[in-house]
Amino acid sequence: MPKLIREFFYKVPIQRHLVYAFVLGALARGLSAIFVYGPQALDDYKHGVWPAYQFFAGLPIDLPDYRSHLLIWFLGFFAEIASWVGATSALAQVRAMYLGLGATSLVAIWGTYLYAKNFKSPVFTASALYLVALFPLMPFVSTRAFGEAVAMSFVAWGFGILANERMNGGRRLRPWVAGFFILGLATLFRFHVGILYLAYMGVLAVSKNKRGIYGALIAGVFILGLQGLIDSLSGKEAFGTLLTYLRENQGGGAKYGVMPWYNTWLLFFGIALAPFCFVMWKHWRGVWERHWPVIVPLLLFVGAHSLAAHKEERFLYPILVLELWVIASFWSDAMFDDWARRLYSPVLIGLTLLLLPVVTLVNTQEGEIEPPAVLESRYGGVLFLDYESLFGKSRFQFYFLRPPSMIEEVTPEDFVAHRVDKGFSDHQQISAVAFVTSDPEAYNRLRALEKIRTIEGECLKIQRSGSLTDRLLFALNPSKNQRRRPTWYLACEKRS
Repeated sequence: MPKLIREFFYKVPIQRHLVYAFVLGALARGLSAIFVYGPQALDDYKHGVWPAYQFFAGLPIDLPDYRSHLLIWFLGFFAEIASWVGATSALAQVRAMYLGLGATSLVAIWGTYLYAKNFKSPVFTASALYLVALFPLMPFVSTRAFGEAVAMSFVAWGFGILANERMNGGRRLRPWVAGFFILGLATLFRFHVGILYLAYMGVLAVSKNKRGIYGALIAGVFILGLQGLIDSLSGKEAFGTLLTYLRENQGGGAKYGVMPWYNTWLLFFGIALAPFCFVMWKHWRGVWERHWPVIVPLLLFVGAHSLAAHKEERFLYPILVLELWVIASFWSDAMFDDWARRLYSPVLIGLTLLLLPVVTLVNTQEGEIEPPAVLESRYGGVLFLDYESLFGKSRFQFYFLRPPSMIEEVTPEDFVAHRVDKGFSDHQQISAVAFVTSDPEAYNRLRALEKIRTIEGECLKIQRSGSLTDRLLFALNPSKNQRRRPTWYLACEKRS
């Protein structure tokens, strides 16, 4: 660990580190929510953002029976808040949801403080706080519309309360109930987090901590009642969502794809920055002795998912903060080790400095969603005249293409001025006509339309959508990354 960082960790009081971590974490999450509104996968929009909008708009919610409505209500609440200030476009709503998720994730920093303040090493405490605030994955994961992302924050908060009580005598029942209740809330957002709940109960059983087990049982009753209430309010039978979820995932979810057992462990060690982290391995005994009540549930969670047939990286989001606590402990123990200072510290700090701007400022799959997101937020109703664009074929079109906006498939020969006036004449409710394409040859036809004036419209300059990462991925392997192609669009405004 560099001397400058080590001295900073020693000299600054832990309460001030907590404030710094909160501020930096909030800033990083806020930037990610605003600038990185693109999808990570289909599920975060299809089973998160889109049904949340439907709930907000009073429409029938399009959600599989094995998905809980809790996440939808949670996200819809932030869309409602945005509407109070007049932010009702698709882009404004998804940003509001992501900002809400980012704000919620700050409880993970508080949970980290509750956990880490009980250890003698100020370097460990500060390291844990800043890793949870600024580790490159954290701002991005914290602002994704996945139940696992919300669960991650509550897991950290719940474990922080439980560990704080355990390490301070554990004589009060209320903190045990509160900690397990918050851990139970994480389970309601993603049922497989129940592994952590049961695993920590096992830790307390081994430690013969009866009061902690009583707290877990009491909180469990409340959580079961809350799940029944959620199902009832969702129009389902009590525990119907859980039972459907279990049936859907029989056989480890093999129908969704089968991956090797070691994929989960590769991701787990990848987060720890293997193989560089192995230079700190000689400190494993001390780390185990201090943190085994967290490590045991952590490893059981990863191990259980390695046995499942279907695996996705988001399945491990709930334990991300717990793993960062363990990483922080190794790093602080190895702060004077030559190999850790020469290998691990430069990699950790270098990747953070390199990737943090990317995950907070660079959008994903921008060519697919930026044209409708930007134009709908600016004009409301837009007629998209589309020739072979990513947006025209997008799996996310259902979210961004909102009435009165519409899309028409055209040919390059339709990229002409009279189609602007025809669009306004045929569709009185629209405020702009936009030509959209991801075909380089059709782009040349767009150039002739820049800044022209028609009878009813005025065309602006051509815009190119495609973020830095999209461009890089497309340049590295165009055939495999067609969805990262750039998209060009030209908006023609309706003249008053």
